[in-house]
Amino acid sequence: MPRFIASALALLLLLVGCASGPTIRYFPPQASLKELKQQPDGQWLAQIRVQNFSTGAMDFSEIRLKIQIQDGGWAELSGPASLNIGASNAEVLSLSVPFSPDTLQAIRERQDKTQPLRYRIEGSLRSRDPNRTYPLTYDGRLNPAPGLAGVYR
Repeated sequence: MPRFIASALALLLLLVGCASGPTIRYFPPQASLKELKQQPDGQWLAQIRVQNFSTGAMDFSEIRLKIQIQDGGWAELSGPASLNIGASNAEVLSLSVPFSPDTLQAIRERQDKTQPLRYRIEGSLRSRDPNRTYPLTYDGRLNPAPGLAGVYR
């Protein structure tokens, strides 16, 4: 009988240990520029990679970003009304970028010489759960894609 009680108690302790799931830890997300591509109509399309470093999914309700190419003016972007990204995962957003004339000139000059573009992203991402706004800043560089005119990766 004591063996049965000890076995039952051990089984009960194992079940209690499994009752709660893993703790979800939330970390600030990051946004970077994956690709910049000139469209046939002359407009530019940016592929923005939003990375979730948290151990649980995050549902973003507001995406506000600004992109600066070289030392040109800032282009403001806003993403979809809702974006859900799984734990330790990323999603790519395709957004049209309204570059200023001085930024377009800087891009053209570098395109002709096949030189990389320096960029900076600033802004914020607002999540629903947890209800928090995360500020963003990212400095990066895009290189011209070989054989693809008007594409930087």
